[in-house]
Amino acid sequence: MHIELNCPILLTAIPTGLLYGIITLVLGVVAVVICVVLLLPDRDLEETEDWEAGTGTALKRGQYLQHLTRLLRAIRAINSIIITERDKEQLLERACRTLTETRGYKMAWVGVVEQEGKRVRPVGQAGFEEGYLDAIEVTWDDSPTGLGPTGQAIKTGEPTVMRDIETDVAYRPWREEALKRGYRSSAALPLRFEGRVLATLNVYSEMPDAFDIQEVGLLQEVADHIAYALGTIELLEEIEELRGQLDACAMQQAVCERAPVPLVSADGEGRITAVSEQARRLLGSGDADLAGRPLRELTPFHSAAAQQALQRLYDGSDPVQFCWQQEAGEEASRHCRGRAILSDGGDVVGSVWVLSTDAVTAP
Repeated sequence: MHIELNCPILLTAIPTGLLYGIITLVLGVVAVVICVVLLLPDRDLEETEDWEAGTGTALKRGQYLQHLTRLLRAIRAINSIIITERDKEQLLERACRTLTETRGYKMAWVGVVEQEGKRVRPVGQAGFEEGYLDAIEVTWDDSPTGLGPTGQAIKTGEPTVMRDIETDVAYRPWREEALKRGYRSSAALPLRFEGRVLATLNVYSEMPDAFDIQEVGLLQEVADHIAYALGTIELLEEIEELRGQLDACAMQQAVCERAPVPLVSADGEGRITAVSEQARRLLGSGDADLAGRPLRELTPFHSAAAQQALQRLYDGSDPVQFCWQQEAGEEASRHCRGRAILSDGGDVVGSVWVLSTDAVTAP
């Protein structure tokens, strides 16, 4: 990986501002993606007259819409949590509580993948749990306790649904405890980040066969966004440990090399100091030699709206957002979010920018 740097003296103030700037920006991009996801159910509803759920009873269109509306309301609430919460355990606890209270799942919990012993350790839960997690053992090996939905989701990296806990043989190790608490079906969604599964989001319903394809798809989107937040928090924790070992320039290079999104940073005068590999790929060969160039020369900053956003950020330090097009005349737009890096005295000494990888076509 080739990272070009031009780090002036002003960037010595980066450590504090940059760390919080990046996490806010990275998680902010999640909001853009979710906004697109939220448009999908309405389109599908036009093609769906009935929805088979529970014991096979056909729910009317209005009931199905109400069902999805509750789920989407939960997703919006979780999106807000992801953007603002920086504590991992609190993030998971609040996400589970939102799913049970807003969507109405019987219980939800998140289990962290442990390499030693291939065990799954619960770290957050909400709903009607009543000692369930203390009474069971979940693994991701090839033993019976590793063949359930959680273990399969970890091993395959794909969502796994248990349609009927009472009859499915794969759920035998946990069936008795689950039925005591009224769990009849469940879904396990892997929390995936940079090619690995960090944890699983597990949700339970009191109805058999309660998770249709569309609902599982939306839940997996939520799981991916939570994983993105967890991975970013872990990244920032690692960077925090490097504070005493790296100077500002080396820290900036480490951040860019590890950044899971297209990321560009600049100094207090708007000159580019570092670029992540994903940003380099997104911008293409035309923007290959970036170090030292003004941000305004970069493709995303060519429009008048982008120039105005750039000026606003450096003048007032408030976060900004604008849309840009990768090619002239392109119908779809991409989002760019910028945040100022502040010195201890509150002066703008740099900026960080996250470019969305997803192009969105206006309706």
